[in-house]
Amino acid sequence: MKRLVIYYSRTGTTKRIGEKIAASLVADLDEILDQKSRKGVIGWLRAGRDSQTDKMTEIKVQKNPNDYDMIIIGTPIWANNFTPAVRTYLTQFSLKGKKVAFFTTQGGDEPIDALAEMKEMVTESDIIATLSIKQDFVKANNYEAQLSAFLEHLR
Repeated sequence: MKRLVIYYSRTGTTKRIGEKIAASLVADLDEILDQKSRKGVIGWLRAGRDSQTDKMTEIKVQKNPNDYDMIIIGTPIWANNFTPAVRTYLTQFSLKGKKVAFFTTQGGDEPIDALAEMKEMVTESDIIATLSIKQDFVKANNYEAQLSAFLEHLR
C-alpha cells in the first residue's frame, strides 16, 4: 500500500508528528504550503480569524494524492477549527475511494467538531483513524503511546 503523510504546520509542531508518522510507516511526506503569510503576531491573529470563518487559501503541494492508496492528513487546530490550508486541500483534491486518517495538534482538548467536519469533507473515503495530540505533550516528548496506537490502525 502506498501511503502519503501530508500536513500543514505553522510552528513545526504538526510537522514533527508528520515526520514521525512518515518514518514509522515508510510513507512519502509532503507539506502543504500556505501562500498567505502566517508569521508573527499579525499572521497568528489572521490565522485564527481565517480558521474561525472557514476561509480558504492558496496552497502548494508537491505530491498528488491520486498516486496513493492512503492519505494521512495533519493540521494544527486554531480557534477550535482546522487550518485554511487543510480546508483548501480537502476541497481541491478528491480523496474518493482512498483510506484516510487525520492527526491534529492543539493547545486545548480534542477537537471533536473540527475532526467531524474534516471527516464530512471526505465522506466517500474510508476513514480509518484519527489522532489528537496536545502541543504540551509534543514539547515534552510525551505522546509515544498515542502515536503507537494510531500507527497500529494504519499498518
